[in-house]
Amino acid sequence: MKFKTQAKVAVSKQALWEAWADVPAWPKWDTELEEAILDGGFAVGAEGRMKSKKGGVWSIFRILAIEPARGYTCVVPMPGARLEFHRTFREAENGELEIAHELDFRGPLGWLYGLTLGRATHRKYPTLMKLFVEQVKARDRGDWR
Repeated sequence: MKFKTQAKVAVSKQALWEAWADVPAWPKWDTELEEAILDGGFAVGAEGRMKSKKGGVWSIFRILAIEPARGYTCVVPMPGARLEFHRTFREAENGELEIAHELDFRGPLGWLYGLTLGRATHRKYPTLMKLFVEQVKARDRGDWR
């Protein structure tokens, strides 16, 4: 079961990429997270952990693929399923970038996670996307903290 949220924004590719690769800063725009940690650099095979604000549950993730001029994919193992989240961008009109965040629940229980966790998260993603865009714009202006 897949869920996708998109936005167009006038920012540099570098600022966008830096915001995605700055895993400890994910909670600044993903308000569902209390903490995010990456063990090592932002590279294929690297593993990290995300702690949710709700319940304080830690989830492990692994970077599956990176395409510097396009985006990246991470996987979160779940009992009976796995969540792949794809974050991509492409050049749009007027020099803007079209960014997309996609959640893809797979496996025997993927449909169940999609109906529960997926739908709830997808409802929040327009707000999270706005916060992400604000963070990227701040990086582009050099106002990043």
